[in-house]
Amino acid sequence: MRKIQSGIFIIPLLLFTIFPFVFAKGVIAQAISLSVSPPLFELMIQPGKEVKQIFTLTNLGGDTTITPKIIYFEPADDIGNINLTEDLGPDWVMYDKIPFNLKGQEKFDFEVSFSPSTDAPEIDHFLTIIFETSESVDLLNQNSSNFKSQIGANILLTISKDGNPKKSAEIIDFVAPKVIDSLFGKISYQIKLKNTGNSYWKPNGKIIVNDEIINIAPQNILSGYSRNISCINDQTLASCDLKDRFYLGKITAKLEFSIDEDPKIYQKEAVSYSFPFSIIGFLIFLLTTIKTKLIFKLWPRKRH
Repeated sequence: MRKIQSGIFIIPLLLFTIFPFVFAKGVIAQAISLSVSPPLFELMIQPGKEVKQIFTLTNLGGDTTITPKIIYFEPADDIGNINLTEDLGPDWVMYDKIPFNLKGQEKFDFEVSFSPSTDAPEIDHFLTIIFETSESVDLLNQNSSNFKSQIGANILLTISKDGNPKKSAEIIDFVAPKVIDSLFGKISYQIKLKNTGNSYWKPNGKIIVNDEIINIAPQNILSGYSRNISCINDQTLASCDLKDRFYLGKITAKLEFSIDEDPKIYQKEAVSYSFPFSIIGFLIFLLTTIKTKLIFKLWPRKRH
């Protein structure tokens, strides 16, 4: 696949923080006035079947002409960012490719039809629908043909004959600091999972440390790729941190999760050790100070 090397604004594939992406070639994103809904479309379809989906495009600015296209994307890293390619979607993803006019403050329902053939392979397709304006963006009251805006939404499409594609996972990393200070130390767990199956999935699980539970985020992991997984706190992405309190000795954390509706449970443990280094250091300092003062007090002084 040929990658688009410049002007790309990449978005994370998160479950509850998905937003449509917008970017302008050579322009800051504030100049854009388009929005699209839904920002993420997930579909499992049988070969030989057809599904139609509406993407609603809203123009919050002035009149413009929109050019649509659907292309493939691929993961750019292990934190959920993507790279858009120049490869067009499969020919059984059908839509009107003719540019259309969209007046300011109006909405337009854009229909896309998905109809894989009966012999289509059971694989995933990672697509992005892009809407590009043909007019230049007005920046600092200066029009320039070099400035064009785009907005889009991701499409995660799975082809499956029985609706039960093979899904499997591998725990690449579940690690924590080996040794910490009991008083001032902090334990933050790092999770990296790999999708070894044929279809994307989301992990559903938690980290258990004694009576404390840290919920992991149900973030999409695409087939054949790995991803660093965050945790969630009040429906917000957060690092997987153990609560700050006094720990002493061995601390065993257990990661356990399932993938989508699969009942299989994946597990792994991480062990840390907590010692009161700062308290011991303070006591040594205190005893040394007291000892020094006693020696100074009892040491016979020279007579003048």
